Amino acid sequence: MLRFLTLLMCCSIFMDDFYFFRQPFDFYYYYLIYLVFILYVIFNKQTIRLVPKWFLNFMLILYVTSFMANVAYGTLGIHLLKQVLGITYSAIAYYLLLKTNDFKIEKLFNIYMKIAFYVALWGLITEVLLLRGIPITSKIKMTSNGFYRIYSIMGEPYFLAVALIPALYFQTYCFLNEKKHRASFRNWIHLGVIGICYLFTFSSAGFIGLALIIVIYMWSADYLSILRGQAKILIVPVILISSIFFYNNLKDALSEFQVRVDDTFKLFQGGGEPDIKAISEVNASTFALYTNYIIAKESFVRNPFLGSGLGSHPVNYDITFAKYFPADFIDRFGTFNKFDANSLFLRLMSETGLFGLGAILIFMWRFFMGKKHIRNPKLRYLNIINQSIFILIVVRLVRTGHYFGNGFFLFIFMYYYTKKIADGKFRVPWLEYREAKPQEVTAVKTPAPEAPPA
Repeated sequence: MLRFLTLLMCCSIFMDDFYFFRQPFDFYYYYLIYLVFILYVIFNKQTIRLVPKWFLNFMLILYVTSFMANVAYGTLGIHLLKQVLGITYSAIAYYLLLKTNDFKIEKLFNIYMKIAFYVALWGLITEVLLLRGIPITSKIKMTSNGFYRIYSIMGEPYFLAVALIPALYFQTYCFLNEKKHRASFRNWIHLGVIGICYLFTFSSAGFIGLALIIVIYMWSADYLSILRGQAKILIVPVILISSIFFYNNLKDALSEFQVRVDDTFKLFQGGGEPDIKAISEVNASTFALYTNYIIAKESFVRNPFLGSGLGSHPVNYDITFAKYFPADFIDRFGTFNKFDANSLFLRLMSETGLFGLGAILIFMWRFFMGKKHIRNPKLRYLNIINQSIFILIVVRLVRTGHYFGNGFFLFIFMYYYTKKIADGKFRVPWLEYREAKPQEVTAVKTPAPEAPPA
């Protein structure tokens, strides 16, 4: 039973488009999965901590300060309760997932990787069917380059791209650095399917993630180190030139991407008060980003330390929009990303101020493993997983403002515990087993109790 529930919990990462209803709140299928899993754990364990103490203490402080900020600025409402319940509920479910699986992060990551492969495979199958003229879905539109943006089973291409980032980085790193990994035809297929699907999302968040994947890999594999890299550093100019060539060809082949990039630079380089004429000429995606930035900045300036409280950004949006933009802009562009501020950075800036922004930036820095254990065969995969999640968090800060969607807290807990376990500050039986019986670790099979990612 636990194995089946564990599989369902990992599937929840990709279930953002499966819901019962949207009003008065978003009721996703995976909420029921959380409930069944939590109840299973409670009834099968006599005593168990629902969340770690460090997380509980921080969230209690955040909830109290958010309540005070909401009261102070007149934004208190059901939206605060929604965020408190959503964050707490998701965090409990994913922490218990790790705990009941003895914090076997490699095992859970392996399950996630397998699901990511099949989700990506279905995305490619959908692309082929649409290109063959088979109308399998009506919501996916053709781009200017003659291809369709891949959604697979998810609600938006950028959700798919973000969810695939850890899988793509892990597969790429192992493929480029391990001969045994490259020797497996299965790994060639997995990397190809996930990589092609990722590119065919044509997501701006995906391309940001791809750039970070390249940079983090080059740094981790010593391509950017003069002392360690030696001849490797000579490859850097080739990679840079190739990246520029790819970027320029992408802009030429995909006009939608070029428009978004040009419009974004045009608005943000202006500074000062919003240029209504310039804003009226941009695309809807850039309009959503810019308007949420203006509204988040207003909230931040008003209370830079605590913001206006969790869940308050949509209220700020309704109150502040008319101050800067004509009313007809809502009819023309809509209120895209009003509820999540278009990026986690902007939402934290708006709702939690320096407290929330500082907390996540310190968390990212404090628990980033760098490449400290990348050459240790017992800890190598934990290090790569940690790096992959770092990239995911950065991309979410830039683009995805939902606090707990796409398994965010599962990755947050994995990020924390990979560092703690590798540094010997959190003891787990399976790592002690490795220490007692050191054996070679490969990307395909591991003699340790858990199976590492494929």
